Amino acid sequence: MKPLILLVLSLLPFASLANTDRVLTLALGAEPETGFDPIYGWGKYNRPLFQSTLIKRDNALELVSDLALQWRLSEDRLSWLVDLRDGVKFSDGSALTAADVKFSFDTAKNSASLHDLTNLERVEILDDHSLRFYLKQADITFIDNLVNLAIVPKASYNAAYGLNPIGSGPLAFVRWDRNQQLIMQPNPYYYGQKPAFSKIVVTFSDEDSRYARLRSGQLDLAAIAPRYAKILPPGYKLWSIDSVDNRGIAWPMVPVQGGGIGNDVTSDAVIRQAIDMAVERQILVQQLLDGFATPAYSIADGLPWGPQQISSNKPDLDAAKRLLEQNGWQLKAGLRHKGGTVASMTLYYLAGDTVRQQLALAVAQMVKPLGIEIKPVGKSWEAIYLQMHSQPVLLGFGSHSATEVRAVYHSASRGKGYFNSGYYSNPQVDKALDNAQAAASWSESLPFWQQAQTLIAADRPWTWLVNLQHLYAANECLDLSEPGIEAHGHGWPLANNIEQWRWQCPNR
Repeated sequence: MKPLILLVLSLLPFASLANTDRVLTLALGAEPETGFDPIYGWGKYNRPLFQSTLIKRDNALELVSDLALQWRLSEDRLSWLVDLRDGVKFSDGSALTAADVKFSFDTAKNSASLHDLTNLERVEILDDHSLRFYLKQADITFIDNLVNLAIVPKASYNAAYGLNPIGSGPLAFVRWDRNQQLIMQPNPYYYGQKPAFSKIVVTFSDEDSRYARLRSGQLDLAAIAPRYAKILPPGYKLWSIDSVDNRGIAWPMVPVQGGGIGNDVTSDAVIRQAIDMAVERQILVQQLLDGFATPAYSIADGLPWGPQQISSNKPDLDAAKRLLEQNGWQLKAGLRHKGGTVASMTLYYLAGDTVRQQLALAVAQMVKPLGIEIKPVGKSWEAIYLQMHSQPVLLGFGSHSATEVRAVYHSASRGKGYFNSGYYSNPQVDKALDNAQAAASWSESLPFWQQAQTLIAADRPWTWLVNLQHLYAANECLDLSEPGIEAHGHGWPLANNIEQWRWQCPNR
């Protein structure tokens, strides 16, 4: 058999040429609620696929060229000069120029966008293939916007763009049947390596349905929950991908203020500290997630802008009980009371997400012996959004950019989207984050990011739980090459290197 195996392997480059006739069927996870418009966040945590960005990150998270061939920061650190590729076309055949880049950034700046462009003063077009970004003040992290915001066509962009996107990325939009499937095909005008499949179909369904479709052989690849990782159907291989994707509980940090803001229980630092002392992260990792995760203690564990030293003290229920009692939280009929306040709260999580559900239920059981009542409730994001300023929410973050630390913890982000939902504010943290942003170089910014992390850890505006590994079941014939470290969003980030995917079984 060995000579036959060697022969098959030797023919792989030729077999990959035949892949162009193959349809690839995937189930990558959550369907984007607002469509595929990068102005409103599509592609912020993963490669946008339909569109291109000015620069991108490789598997080692280093910055590399995409639409931009060169990018240079001025000596005063107040402007970026960007030179574009020549001859780039959108998927409708129209030319992409500096005018489209300016339009994309201007539109995002003036929209209710997930992209923070408040420091962008203006964009100046120098010619069709070069432009300059002027900043209001020095900001070492502004370059992340050149990575995160994809470019849309000025001539055809409108309010319905996200339903039928046109872009310059590796894939072209064919059709979106909402709540069912998305159909894509290689973009014939793409300037880079094209995907080696004639069509790519992404289906949308819940975790159980995805697994059932795997068992019936209807999917070539699916994002799966840890509970399925060890019971894959025959013919499928498990891909476990490292990520910076984390899960934690965001606490309302101010007392009740009216207008759906504040919580008299979670705003007490003693409550948050006691809960943190009761949570057994190793149990969450080993028993709930079957080891496909690591304990989380910050928003950026292991990243250059994360904490230098991570506190990983063992849980101590007795010490947590003493802390509560010493600070006025007395036990009555199984619940802690302080004055007229009862230590009871609702913990919201995304309905249908079994990992979040299991984490929420486990944390509720872990803190129950303290006399703190946590009632887990699964809801849609729309429903959670209405409650998240007054009740804790089990959220996920995890980015290749330090700007996420600022977005989640700076007081300027209070109440803005899903970022600082708890209205956390610490002037010292703000100052450290501002100093990091204004640093003369990336290396000089790192001590300020780390200082901020130390201050944040002492305040406990979040209880971080786990850093996830992203799990995928793929047909054993499908080679995903070398996926990079994934950001938040199980599923779509896997397609960041879709041009390198190959089907290795020419007769199947």
